Amino acid sequence: MGKHFMKRLQHWSIAALGGVMLTGSTLSWAAEDDAEASAGAETLAYEASYVLTRRGSERGDASRILEQLDDGTWRYYTVTSASLLFLSDHRENETIFRMQDGRVVPESFEYSRSGTGSDRALNVRFDRENERIVDASGNEVDIEWDADLLDPNAVLHQLQLDVAGGDDSWMYSLVDEKGNQRDYEFARVKTETLNLPYGEVEAIRIDRVRESDRRQTYFWFAPELNYTMVRMQQIKEGKEQAQIELTNLQFE
Repeated sequence: MGKHFMKRLQHWSIAALGGVMLTGSTLSWAAEDDAEASAGAETLAYEASYVLTRRGSERGDASRILEQLDDGTWRYYTVTSASLLFLSDHRENETIFRMQDGRVVPESFEYSRSGTGSDRALNVRFDRENERIVDASGNEVDIEWDADLLDPNAVLHQLQLDVAGGDDSWMYSLVDEKGNQRDYEFARVKTETLNLPYGEVEAIRIDRVRESDRRQTYFWFAPELNYTMVRMQQIKEGKEQAQIELTNLQFE
């Protein structure tokens, strides 16, 4: 029984989607001078808190922090903590990126997972001058260079900006938490009214497109909240594995 629950628990990664999981968050609209806009969504400093549930029962929490550093780069930090019976799972993601012509340009990505089972960590840097990805020791990671490469944190912020535009689907190439290159595809589905712990909001549902329907991941972004992610849900074989919903959001 312990192995069965552990297998389920390890699918609770919010970063990403980050979150792709799932890594999105009092309200004051004060954009930085160099904030990049994308048809209504802006890169704004904020802090968001979420409650993590599984089939109606509270199992943990999550938070997302986006802040601009003194050198003009942005720090995107996400953390998720979950517990199930005597099992636990804690994940942190940190991306340092720049905004360039409305696009997220990552400079570094750091990931760590601790709790029941094996701990894992990844620390990579996007060496744009030499067109390569390197690890914390400076060794090149075996990934074909692509100037548009993202990471599990960066892809969610880019998606937030792109959802505000007119397109209905998006494809991104990224370096995942294991240091592998993967392509993520998303599609716009519909607009819904959500009753969240935060309150009632109108949100656009975005689905992760997969070859198999065995697993599904859904995201909701709220236009009235600068397209912040307000809910994320993971389904496996028709059963909810995890859901996060916005409880508090504060723009700096």
